[in-house]
Amino acid sequence: MSKYVRQRGCKTLKNGDRVMNYHCCRSGTYKPKGKSLNNLKSQGSAKIGISCQAVIKVRQSTENVVVQYFPKHQNHEIQLEHLRLSESDRTAITGRLKGGVSEKIFLQDIREEITVDSGRKMLIEKKDIHNIKRYFNINGYVKRHEVDAVSVKLWAQEMKNNGENCTVFFKEQGQLGNDYCLKDEDFVLVIMTDFQKEMITKYGKDKICTDGTHGLSSYDFNLYSVLVVDEHKNGIPVAFCFSNRSSEDVFKIYFSAIKNTVGKIETTTFMTDDDPAFYNAWSYVMGTVKNVLLCAWHVTRNWHQNLNKIKNHEKRKIVNKALKAVKDELY
Repeated sequence: MSKYVRQRGCKTLKNGDRVMNYHCCRSGTYKPKGKSLNNLKSQGSAKIGISCQAVIKVRQSTENVVVQYFPKHQNHEIQLEHLRLSESDRTAITGRLKGGVSEKIFLQDIREEITVDSGRKMLIEKKDIHNIKRYFNINGYVKRHEVDAVSVKLWAQEMKNNGENCTVFFKEQGQLGNDYCLKDEDFVLVIMTDFQKEMITKYGKDKICTDGTHGLSSYDFNLYSVLVVDEHKNGIPVAFCFSNRSSEDVFKIYFSAIKNTVGKIETTTFMTDDDPAFYNAWSYVMGTVKNVLLCAWHVTRNWHQNLNKIKNHEKRKIVNKALKAVKDELY
C-alpha cells in the first residue's frame, strides 16, 4: 500500500505533450510551514530525508496517455502510519465530527470497526482529528451554564442568533406540550446541521437507517439517530433526536421536523431495529417504503439465538455459513 504525490507542476514539451511525475509520498525532507515548528504526530514525519526511487511517470499527448510505473521503494519500509487518509475516510470523519460525535467516542468506534481491510483508517489518532477539525473549522463543546437545561437553551438561542439554526425542534422540560401530544415534563431536541441537511438530501433517496442509544446520562435521555449511506458505503448521521421518551409519537415529531426542514424524503430502503415504532412513524410522515430491513446487528443476534436449536454441530456450521453469505449479499 503506497501513496504517490506530484511534487511540482506538469512540464510541457515542444511537441505539446505534457509530462507529470508522481513520487512516493515518503520521498524528500520535512519542511514545517510558517515560522514556528508544528507538533508532529507520535510516529514522526512521513518524510525520510532522502529520495525514494518509486515513481509513476505520465506522458499525455493528444492521442494517448503513456504511464510508466516503477514500484520498488528504497530507503524505507511500507508503513501505514505514514500514509495519508483517503478522501472518502476524511469525508466520513468530517460528517461524524460535524454531527457532534466526540473525539473519544469516535476513536473507540474506529478501534471496534478495525478489519484487515481498514488500511490507514485503523491508525487514526487525535492529531488526525485535530487537523480535520481545524481544516473544516469544527468547533469544540463549551458549557454555557452550570444547569444543563439552561445550558442547552442558551446554546439553541446562540445558534439561532448566529444564523446557524441547527435546532429544528426544541421542546424543553416544563414547557406546555399539549400541541405535540407530549407531557409538560417531556424533553425533545432535534438537531440538523447544514452539512447534515445537505447529506440527507443527497443520499436519503437510496437508504435511511435509524438507531437508538439509551442511558446516555444521569437524566436517562435517549439519542435517536438517522443515518444515510454514501457512495463509499460509509454511514453519515444526518439528524439527532434527544428525548426522555421512546414512543411512536416522539418519532413522528422527529421525522416531521426533518420533513419541515428539507422536505419529504422518499427513500427506497428503510433500515431499523426490531421496534416497529420507527417505521410506523416514518411511513406516517414520509410515506411507505419499498424495502424495510432489520439492521445487521439484530439479524445476527436473532440468528445466533436460534442456531443453537440445531443440535448437529456440522449442520449448524453449514447453516451459519449460508446465513452469513445471505447477510453479506443484503447488507
